[in-house]
Amino acid sequence: MEEMEEELKCPVCGSFYREPIILPCSHNLCQACARNILVQTPESESPQSRRASGSGVSDYDYLDLDKMSLYSEADSGYGSYGGFASAPTTPCQRSPNGVRVFPPAMPPPATHLSPALASVPRNSCITCPQCHRSLILDDRGLRGFPKNRVLEGVIDRYQQSKAAALKCQLCEKAPKEATVMCEQCDVFYCDPCRLRCHPPRGPLAKHRLVPPAQGRVSRRLSPRKVSTCTDHELENHSMYCVQCKMPVCYQCLEEGKHSSHEVKALGAMWKLHKVVRDQISHCTVKLRQTTGLMEYCLEVIKENDPSGFLQISDALIRRVHLTEDQWGKGTLTPRMTTDFDLSLDNSPLLQSIHQLDFMQMKVAWFAFDPGSAHSDIIFSNDNLTVTCSSYDDRVVLGKTGFSKGVHYWELTVDRYDNHPDPAFGVARIDVMKDVMLGKDDKAWAMYVDNNRSWFMHNNSHTNRTEGGITKGATVGVLLDLNRKTLTFFINDEQQGPIAFENVEGLFFPAVSLNRNVQVTLHTGLPVPDFYSSRASIA
Repeated sequence: MEEMEEELKCPVCGSFYREPIILPCSHNLCQACARNILVQTPESESPQSRRASGSGVSDYDYLDLDKMSLYSEADSGYGSYGGFASAPTTPCQRSPNGVRVFPPAMPPPATHLSPALASVPRNSCITCPQCHRSLILDDRGLRGFPKNRVLEGVIDRYQQSKAAALKCQLCEKAPKEATVMCEQCDVFYCDPCRLRCHPPRGPLAKHRLVPPAQGRVSRRLSPRKVSTCTDHELENHSMYCVQCKMPVCYQCLEEGKHSSHEVKALGAMWKLHKVVRDQISHCTVKLRQTTGLMEYCLEVIKENDPSGFLQISDALIRRVHLTEDQWGKGTLTPRMTTDFDLSLDNSPLLQSIHQLDFMQMKVAWFAFDPGSAHSDIIFSNDNLTVTCSSYDDRVVLGKTGFSKGVHYWELTVDRYDNHPDPAFGVARIDVMKDVMLGKDDKAWAMYVDNNRSWFMHNNSHTNRTEGGITKGATVGVLLDLNRKTLTFFINDEQQGPIAFENVEGLFFPAVSLNRNVQVTLHTGLPVPDFYSSRASIA
């Protein structure tokens, strides 16, 4: 549950929430902290008065215009809510968590309400310190925001679990409360077990005993152990082999295969490659925040207060969706620099793959491959029939790769609506899956509509040919790796000249289509007779 702790702390004061309220943006604030960050706007410039004059500016639009001004204070400790000629500068301070705190422009009148909910000046605004979204308060002031009773309950349970006494790890029955922890043994002891199992004499006399609470912190913050060499278990890594790109010990340099290699000090290389630590730190922070949110959600689910749960459920769902989008849209892509470029030399592997003979039979049976296809591709008929859920073109490959021989397969068009441009051909295994086949340099294709076709490779369009496809049409693909050519057919007639020459390497059958097209694959077909006779003459 420790990962959840950041979810339970106010972004303003940095402490556990006290009487939290829910802002419209789904974030939470202590009531007292919310009052401390209120800012009063001039009466004459309020959004209400602007709406009355017909300007049509909403509360959020009005504040978004001046958001940067609000957060661009100078180092003098003073800030101004910009955009108003009559707005005086407002003294501000920083909270323990680094958020600027603006005291209200005038002291609130005495009231029987709690200080945090006492009436606030008219036209006060509050800006969320986490997402910086701003809102003009209505006449109810902070009372217009709902209290987060569920969050209060989660915090109470969390604090109770943290306050629970640490137990001795060596008691056999009914563990007693631990009184010390040995940092070297990494064990919590009660007094009887310490006297029996950890006497202060001999080699144990040098061990450091600390209070249990301090031991829990030190256990969490303890550094990693020094790594040892895999070839020489008694030696620690102390150098870095530049050629092998791995840490080594002194014995490796004296006796092993690294003796003639260039080496550098391990500490120097660690500093040079510090960007990796920065990336790991960045991703670890995001992972910890996500884990904390997940644990918080699990605790919320345990609540037995229906009204309290329903009050925050929508806000919590929005936060979960936002977190999911952040991971899915690549906002956490590691920030690589040219100082340290991780690369893999795959040329020997590719050379070996190209020399493989994946299919030496005259005919081959295969289906489409769900494992390598774009997620929008829809499979049926034992993976022989495919369509798509998207209006954009998506790529699917066959399961079999060819590097030698002559191979022919066909695709029948089961559905063809609104004149789309499906593409048929071959591709490398790492072809782009979210664009039309042939847009990159990893695919060789023919794309065709209802009237004509083109050949395409690396986004270069060539050989426009009259004649297209309709529902029920058959498209044939002939890959001749003996002659290094690729040829296309529509309804048993060759479509245009030989599409591509000098093709060599490993190729997979490929198709790109959108939701307006459905095709079925037919394999195990012999090479067309007229092509076989032509090839024998040549």
